[in-house]
Amino acid sequence: MAHRSLSEEEVEQAIRKIRQMYDDYIVTYLKPFTLKQAFEDRYFDARKKRIGLDRFILDEMEVVRHLRRQEEEKIAEKEARRDERLEKRTRSVTEYAEQLFEQFREQIAKYPELPFHERASNELRRLFGALDLFEKEYWPPLDRVLRKLYPSFYNNPAAGLEPRIHALTSGAGHSPPRLSRYQSLLDRFPKRQKDAEWEEKQLLLECAHLLHSVSDVIASIDKELPAEARKEVEKTADFVHTLIADFRMKDLKPSGQGVP
Repeated sequence: MAHRSLSEEEVEQAIRKIRQMYDDYIVTYLKPFTLKQAFEDRYFDARKKRIGLDRFILDEMEVVRHLRRQEEEKIAEKEARRDERLEKRTRSVTEYAEQLFEQFREQIAKYPELPFHERASNELRRLFGALDLFEKEYWPPLDRVLRKLYPSFYNNPAAGLEPRIHALTSGAGHSPPRLSRYQSLLDRFPKRQKDAEWEEKQLLLECAHLLHSVSDVIASIDKELPAEARKEVEKTADFVHTLIADFRMKDLKPSGQGVP
């Protein structure tokens, strides 16, 4: 059975469709309008040379479809490369964060742990364990030196430190008084995670402020000390500075103190 040629009306419909396809392609992919003009020139030549328009129309439709497929493949390839770069970057950042976290865990692992609550973070348990160690081993010799240098309570630069130390350390086997609210929040059911996290941040900040205050008091000692006393002060200073560094508290200074 012979194939029926397109009528003039069907040819015009097909040509309009091809023109629309070119318009969509040019606008969607920001291509030059000369592409459509080239089609119009080919169509004009086909009409002039009386070439069979059935084949011409099919070929021209395939040309536009091919051009569109090419652009879609380019976009898909570009998106795939972008996704791959993003995945690599995300993986790299994640690995770096994990590396830093592991390094931090190793830094604080040397400090004793104060197991005041099983739900408390490892960082907080280690920090309060370190503060207990400070209160038992490092604060007493520093306190003795300060009492000798400043016999009067009123001019002793460490006068305001003792209540803060006692609030953040366990003392005679008791849980640090300042932890009572945090423990209560951890025991609450249902647990209010945001409240517990906020309280934990406040505790970390108070510990940092205390340690910086101790460091400032040590730095204020400008009098000549006996060799043994100087050795004790330097030992305490080293411990406090290391504690601040290990728990990443260098910039967590009390208000009014600049960041070096």
